[in-house]
This record gives sequence, structure tokens and C-alpha cells, in this order.
Amino acid sequence: MARRVKREEPIRQGPSAAENRERLAALGSVAEELGDWRPQAEVLVRVEAVPTVLVDYDYRLGVGGHPIGRITLIHGPSGDGKTEFLLALGLSFLARGHFFGMVDAERTTPQEWVRALFGDLADHPGFVALPASSYEGVRKGVRRLCDKVGEARAKGRIPPDTTGIIGVDSIRKLVPEKLWDNLQKSIVDAKKDKGIDGFGGRAGQMKAALNAAWVDELVPLMADTRMAIAIISRETKLDEGGGLFGPTRDWKTGGGSALFYDSSLDVRVRQEWLVEGEGKDKRTVGERRLLDVHKLKVAGKQVRVPRAVFHVSNGADGTPPGLDPARDLLELGVELGSIELRGSSYRYDGRQLGAGKAKALAKLRDLGLRAEVEAATRALFGKRGTT
Repeated sequence: MARRVKREEPIRQGPSAAENRERLAALGSVAEELGDWRPQAEVLVRVEAVPTVLVDYDYRLGVGGHPIGRITLIHGPSGDGKTEFLLALGLSFLARGHFFGMVDAERTTPQEWVRALFGDLADHPGFVALPASSYEGVRKGVRRLCDKVGEARAKGRIPPDTTGIIGVDSIRKLVPEKLWDNLQKSIVDAKKDKGIDGFGGRAGQMKAALNAAWVDELVPLMADTRMAIAIISRETKLDEGGGLFGPTRDWKTGGGSALFYDSSLDVRVRQEWLVEGEGKDKRTVGERRLLDVHKLKVAGKQVRVPRAVFHVSNGADGTPPGLDPARDLLELGVELGSIELRGSSYRYDGRQLGAGKAKALAKLRDLGLRAEVEAATRALFGKRGTT
């Protein structure tokens, strides 16, 4: 049998440089006639971010701070630090000369706690709170704050880089004004198919629909006014199961799927006790908050779920109760190399910080030194991959 000889296809040459220039010029002439269409660089903007007091969080996100113009969804087990994380974000914006609007729908944020956490910034003129009278009232209040900040910025009443963050704690506690009336109207159908709320699940369905409509409004509102919003959602425990691709999550968030899908960040907050010492000297000195970023649409991921940490002191080691940024900085500095660890000795820029963690932390609680070390650590953010 005769053997077929495969014929070589001639190599196709691409367009010449002159032909390519001519082609691009033709495309450009058509693009100029597209009306509202613009070159992408005029429409698709870079991610803007406000550096926070949580240095490890800023590093893991990959943009140097908390992004503005976006929605953040916060959830986690009850009592594990969701509100504390939200307040830390608000504190960060105030410290940089921006706004923080707090919606305490849970009515569980005491004035004493705020003052202990914020210090003098508790009386910052940009720190405002909105009475959570109803779902509709909060929705209007959020729009008013965003629009007013954008308007003041455009008129030069505030610096052009001024922004703000709004915290909603939590969306589950926002009750629509007419929810009860709507439930009463559907009571006949509910009797036929009762759900967990006694009305065939209609309360949850109605609130999920309202949430979906609100986030449809929030997406362009945050982008156009260059504001940020962080919303706490309830987390429900599920029976852990398996599937074709391994174990599934043993939790889910409430409020409807739109909250997750329209958020740029989905942050799950969990807690670990911070214990130091051995034997009789062993003691709990605070908590370590774990921030698992399950959705990150502001920068590339190098791991599936980036994890940031921040620490909270209970005062047992002599540190004032509250956020412990010195401990955050010490751990990240060692990881990135701005702080050198030799045995048990910590060094920065050739200087001794202390023999042992306690002494190094005591040094870093000096605000001047901490600012210097933090600046050196942040300078390394772009030189190391996010982990």
C-alpha cells in the first residue's frame, strides 16, 4: 500500500508593520464614531484603597488597604469578632481623614467600647451614625451620605481624595416597613406550605429580594461616589458534607445570594485564643482574629483563600485592651524580612528590638518606632507574593 506523504503547509506570515499600522488606524477611526464608548483606560479605573490599622490585612489583599468603590460582605460565627473588624475598618478611615458611617441595627455597640477602641477619634467630625429605624430608612440614609460626600468633593468643600466607609451591623436586623402587611396578605398560601418562619419562608424571600434590589443600587452608587460599604450578614451552621470535589463548607450566609455575588470582598471572621507562656506562666493575653477572604475581586490570588490576622489584647500582658497593631506588625515584619529574628532576638535595621517577643513588642508600642517599622514593612508589599 502506497504511503501518503504529508505535505507541509506553507507558513502564513502575519501582517507587516505597515499593514498593522494601517489596520489599527482604521479601527481607531471607527472607535471615534462609537458615541459614549471610550478608550478603556478612561473607563476602567485602578483600584483605590485606604490603608488600614490592620497591616496584615492590607498585605493579603494585595492593594495596600481596604478598597473603595466596592461592597464587602462580612460574616462568621457568633461572637468571633465581626463587629470588631468592622469598627477597625471604620477607625482606619477616620485616622486617614475620611468618613465612617455606622448603622448599628443590632443595637449592641456600646459607647464605652467605641471610645476604648477609637480613643480621641471617637469624636471625629466624620464619624456619624444612622438610627436604624427601618430597611427603607437605612437605604435612603446610605444614599444621602454617599451623595453628599461626592457632592462636597466635587464642589471643593472637602479635599479631592476624601472618601468614606459605611458599616451595616447587620443586614438581618433591617426590617422593611411593610413586611408584616405583605406577610398577612400571603397567609392563606402560607397555611398550605409553611416554612421555618411560619409563612412558607416568605419573610426570608421578601428580604432576599429587597437585598438584591439594594445591592443593584449600591454597586453603581459606591463606584460613582468613590465610597465603600461593609455589610455584616448572618452565618448559619450546616452539616459538613462531601462531594465530587471534596468536603463542602459547613456554613452558609443569609440574606440571599445577591449579597455574595455583588460583593467584591467576602471576609469570614473567626477567633483563636492567644495564649503565651508555659506551665504556671501560661496565660491568655488576648485573641487572634482570622480573616479568611473567600472572594477577592480587587487583586489576584496566589492561594485559594488568603488569610489575614489581627490581634486584640485583653490587657493581661500590660498592653492596653483593644487592637494590638504592634503584635500584627511584629509577625508580618518577620515574615517579610523587615524585622530579623535571630534565635529569640528581634532586630530592625541593625538595631536591637529586644531579646524575646515581649521586649520586642514593648519597643514597637512606641508610636514613632512603630510608624518607621511599618513604613519599611509596607515598602516590601509589592516585592513579595501575597500568601
